[in-house]
Amino acid sequence: MHRIYRLQQRLSITSIEATAILVLCGALTVGFGVRQLQGQPTEPAADLFSEVDAQWAERDSLASAEDADTATPVRFATRIVPADSVVIPTSGYADASPRRRTRRSRTRSSANNPVRMNLNTADVELLQRLPRIGPALAGRIIAYRRDRGPFTSINQVVNVRGIGEKTLEKMAPWIYVE
Repeated sequence: MHRIYRLQQRLSITSIEATAILVLCGALTVGFGVRQLQGQPTEPAADLFSEVDAQWAERDSLASAEDADTATPVRFATRIVPADSVVIPTSGYADASPRRRTRRSRTRSSANNPVRMNLNTADVELLQRLPRIGPALAGRIIAYRRDRGPFTSINQVVNVRGIGEKTLEKMAPWIYVE
């Protein structure tokens, strides 16, 4: 402990910095130890199974020789399958291929992605999933529909205050009218 204090004084670092250095050195040492252990060859699983099988056979023969009336221990059969023969299904699950995520895709949740919708039946939450449509514009679309009746074409949405041609152009693939 005295040596650590002298080293701390010689390097002119605080006790918190010295503690951080010691923790990092310890983590580095553990990491190198794990790496060394991973480099050691291990026995194949089939060899382990045959060794355990031999031990059980020896135990069974000893138990039957000592006392014929006692039941031998029940041994459960296990099947060892090579790791490269295991099939992991990926269809039907989330996209298995890693993608580079952009800043914009991190901020937008999957619940906010646009979906195709009927402009005459969509509610406020559904309308907000359209590009460039927030709570205010969604409320105006609902009010327009309530005051003037259902839309007869998607081009009528430009009559809503705040929606222009550019907004309609972004929304058009996602809306329809019935």
